[in-house]
Amino acid sequence: MSSRILLLLLVLTSLAASETMTVFFIDPGYADYSGDAILVMTPSGRNYLIDGGDRGQNPPWDCGYSRVFPLLDSLGIDRLDGIVATHPHTDHIGGLIYVLDRVGADVVWDSGLWSSSYVYGNFLEAVEDCGAVLETPRMGDTLDWGSGLEVVVLHPQDPLDPGNVNNASIVLRIAFSEISFLFAGDLETDGGEDLILAAVSSGRLGPIASNVLKVGHHGSFTSTSTPWLAAISPDWAAIEVGAGNPFGHPHGEVLARLMGRDISIFRTDLDGTFYIATDGESLFYNTLPGGGAEPERPRGLIAYPSPCSDHVTFAWADDGRSSVVRVVNLAGETVRAWETTESSIDWNLSLEEGSLASPGLYAVVRESGGGENCVEYFAVVR
Repeated sequence: MSSRILLLLLVLTSLAASETMTVFFIDPGYADYSGDAILVMTPSGRNYLIDGGDRGQNPPWDCGYSRVFPLLDSLGIDRLDGIVATHPHTDHIGGLIYVLDRVGADVVWDSGLWSSSYVYGNFLEAVEDCGAVLETPRMGDTLDWGSGLEVVVLHPQDPLDPGNVNNASIVLRIAFSEISFLFAGDLETDGGEDLILAAVSSGRLGPIASNVLKVGHHGSFTSTSTPWLAAISPDWAAIEVGAGNPFGHPHGEVLARLMGRDISIFRTDLDGTFYIATDGESLFYNTLPGGGAEPERPRGLIAYPSPCSDHVTFAWADDGRSSVVRVVNLAGETVRAWETTESSIDWNLSLEEGSLASPGLYAVVRESGGGENCVEYFAVVR
C-alpha cells in the first residue's frame, strides 16, 4: 500500500484522539438540493455541527440521514456537544432534524429569527425532544468549545431584520493556536458583512483575519465582497454548494475575487465531502468524495452511489492490469477483499462471514499490478 494511502487512513483513524482540529465540509448536494453541513472536531475531543443541509420531497432527500449521520456514525460520535443552526432556511436546518432525533446535542445555538415554516417548527421540536439547551448568541459573545479553542461570535446583532433571513446568520471565528477559521453562514454583504467590518473598525470586535474562510451563501455574488476578503485575508476558501443547484452557485464574480487574491478554493460540488485539519501551526486538506449517479470513469478509482444502502460499485479505467481491491473500515481493518482482472466490482455489502457491512464510512483501496495505488471513500446507510 502506498505511503499516501497509509497517511489517509492514519489521519482518519486518529482524528478523534489527536491534538488536532478537524473540519469536515460535508457534500450537501443531491439533484438540485444544496446547503451547508459542517462538522468541527476539536482538539479536546468535542464535536460540533454547523448546519445540517437540506431536506425535501421533490425528489425525497434528507442530508442529515444520507450524509451527516453516516459520517458521525463512522467517527463514533453518538452525541454532539453542540449544534449551530446559523439561520432558519431549510437548506441549513432541514438535515438537523434527523441528526437531533438520532444523535442529539447538549446545546443548540439558534439565530433567534423565528420562521413560520413547518421545517423550522419540526427543528424546534427536535431540539426540545433531545433535551438540548437552546441559546441565541450575539456579536461579541464567546462560546466554550473546550480547551485550546477561542470561539467568537461575529454576528448577528440585534435587532434582526426579518426581511433578510440570510443576514440573521450566526457567524463564527474559531482560532486554534496560530490557525483560524471563519464560518460565514449565508451572510450577505449589505446588512451583514458591512456590519461586522464596522464593528472591527470601531473596536467592538477584534481582528477577523483567518486562514480558512467558509464562503458565505454558497458563493453567491451577494456575499464575499472585496473589503470582506481584505479584512479576512484567507489562504484557503471552502465553498459548501450542491453540484445541481439551480442558482448557479458559486458565481463567477466571487470565484474571480478569490482567485484574484491567490486564495486556494475547495468546493463540495467538485470535491465531494472534504476535510481540513490543523495542528495549530499548519493546514492539511483531503477529500472524502461521494454522491450522485455514475460519474465518468477515471484512471484511478470511483465508488458509486454514495451513500449506498444495498450495493456499491467500484470502477476504474481498464488498463489490463490485475488488481487487489480491499474495503477498509475506519479502524483500518479490511472487511472485504477481491483479486480481479476486471475494471469494476459490484458489491452487495455482504462480508465474508455472511453479515452485511454496518452503516458508516469506508475506504476502498485498489492496488494494481503495475504498482498504482488508489483510494476512494463511500458511505453505507440503512
